[in-house]
Amino acid sequence: MQKFMKAIAAIMLTVAVVCAAGCTKPDDPNDPNNGENGGNNGGGNGSGNGETPTLSTEGIYLGIIGFNQHLYEKEISLLNESTKSSFISHIDGLQMKDGTGLYWADNTALMRLQSFGEPPKLTNVALVTFTDGLDNVSLDDNETNPDNYPTKEAYLEGLCNKIRQGAVHDKDITAYTIGLRGNDVSDLDEFHANLKKLASKDSNAYEVSDMNQALQKFTEIAESLHSVTMTASLTLLIPPGYNDGQICRFTFDNISSSSTAAENSTSYIECTYKRTENGRRLENITYHGWQTGASAVSSFEKVDRYYKVAFENLTKENGDLVSNDDKRYLQLFYKTSSGEWQKDSEFKPDTFSDVIEEQSSALIMLVLDCTTSLGSEFSSLKNAAKRFVETLVSSNNGGSNGGGGNGGGSNNVPTGAINGLFTINERGDKVYFSQGNLQYRASNNTWQFATNQYDYIGDNNSNISQNYNGWIDLFGWGTSGWNCGNTYYRPWDTDISNPDLYGPHGNNNLIGSYANSDWGVYNAVANGSNMSNQWRTLTYIEWEHIFYRRSTISGIRYAKAKVNGVNGLLVLPDGWKTSYYSLSSTNSDSASYSSNTISASQWSTLEQHGVVFLPASGERYETLVRFVGSSGHYWSASYGGYFGQQAHAVYFGDEGTNYGILDNRGEGHSVRLVCPAN
Repeated sequence: MQKFMKAIAAIMLTVAVVCAAGCTKPDDPNDPNNGENGGNNGGGNGSGNGETPTLSTEGIYLGIIGFNQHLYEKEISLLNESTKSSFISHIDGLQMKDGTGLYWADNTALMRLQSFGEPPKLTNVALVTFTDGLDNVSLDDNETNPDNYPTKEAYLEGLCNKIRQGAVHDKDITAYTIGLRGNDVSDLDEFHANLKKLASKDSNAYEVSDMNQALQKFTEIAESLHSVTMTASLTLLIPPGYNDGQICRFTFDNISSSSTAAENSTSYIECTYKRTENGRRLENITYHGWQTGASAVSSFEKVDRYYKVAFENLTKENGDLVSNDDKRYLQLFYKTSSGEWQKDSEFKPDTFSDVIEEQSSALIMLVLDCTTSLGSEFSSLKNAAKRFVETLVSSNNGGSNGGGGNGGGSNNVPTGAINGLFTINERGDKVYFSQGNLQYRASNNTWQFATNQYDYIGDNNSNISQNYNGWIDLFGWGTSGWNCGNTYYRPWDTDISNPDLYGPHGNNNLIGSYANSDWGVYNAVANGSNMSNQWRTLTYIEWEHIFYRRSTISGIRYAKAKVNGVNGLLVLPDGWKTSYYSLSSTNSDSASYSSNTISASQWSTLEQHGVVFLPASGERYETLVRFVGSSGHYWSASYGGYFGQQAHAVYFGDEGTNYGILDNRGEGHSVRLVCPAN
């Protein structure tokens, strides 16, 4: 008989960047995609047919053009942890040849940027060019010089105008150049002119003396491209009961609660509170001490008896994003009938507000010199270009495995984590979830995360033993392998009759002196940074907070679903927005898995926005595996019950959910680890 339950929930969001080109082999004249026949024919989606792609996901869309007497193009596509290898392979496959089609390559890159579809929340368009020489190919014919410039000087000026005066989807182009002067460069004025005029401003042109400096510049540029795409939003819960037309002011500077202090605030958001039959909204919103571009949702969402509003894209006048530090002095004032400011004493910034960082989209083209003049430095250039790609991935972590897509908040999502931020307590601490359930193989003492979130071992857990050569993923409580002084602490222990012998003795959690009983603290997870003390198990209070958070933008915390044919529970990150995907029967204990049927391709979109999926992986009773596919049972780090026989677990099934059910410590449950985000 399966168990009973309560409720569970979560939300948060995204990330972004973009580039263009398609892989070519100029040596094959019959290849329609080679550098001679296809290099300049690709449309906006890199397919060569001129069609503009439809884009629905924020993220890095990267394209690469290598150049000499040919162009070697990697078409624009989403860059994340799972697609990164295709970009790395393209760079590894670049070949040196004579000739320098620098202007041709940059002109083609600009064409690709212009014709590529607009990603959602596009905030940055960039062109990054590396060269070691002077152009000697681009005037050749109509293919290399489609605008028929009469001289190299005219071609360069034309490109400079396109870069500095042009736009892509109404966004200015940010162009960087890195120049390592080759030994065959005799005209220094022309070399320096190339670097400056192919940059969007002179300060974006860098001449380096060796490839180590070039590597550093590639990394710095990748990091800066990430930082300028960051945005931040502030969600606030406003106490109910304000009159229609009430003027409110949220102050962020260190002032007292007096009316005079509120009047003299230099950092605030002021608005008019409107009551309507259809809900509540803010009008006449003004931002003082914030850069232009901030916006707010037009209507409130009701959370209990409070109303939640989100202020998006909040950037201070000094360029810093709004952060949780700004909540220290946050106060809410309202104007009385006498015209004085009165502090609202029921507004509690620690629990009524939350800051969520996001990454918007950017389009980037990477253009690389592949001429023979590079000689032995060519391999170093490839390494620098691969570092550029790696840095973009590690900064935005748009992959579904090893770094999720749109959780935002931290620039460096740990290896093995889903990029969705989840608030776990009233202090505002946040975590990332691992990319899948924890798995173990006894024969070589190896721990790993499941490849996909919907993967589980199922019935093969019945083979559990010290010598079993397969994987298991259902464990007794506190069985990390660390000898805690109790009888059962190993991952393969199965005795169900003596639950008090599992994990730490008595009423001790898997924290503090017994933290090593936590699977993630004691063990190195092979595909999760492969170091101990990187992960941990949530306490049941933290699970509870996730399931009942008020820090979510959408108010959606969880939903039952069938993902790629697997039953389970969606847990939505803090920054989840309803525009990402329409979910049914959200925050509902009684919903069935069939409420949301999500295909593998649809799941990819949800996962890129930071959604966690807990599969209904069943439980193990000694060597009997049961309820596989019908219910999920996930351990917390918290003890419970009497005489050290039970521990708290998360349970969900078709009939309900419960974040803190008490289970026999000897039962085999799933383990889903988290790591801190701040």
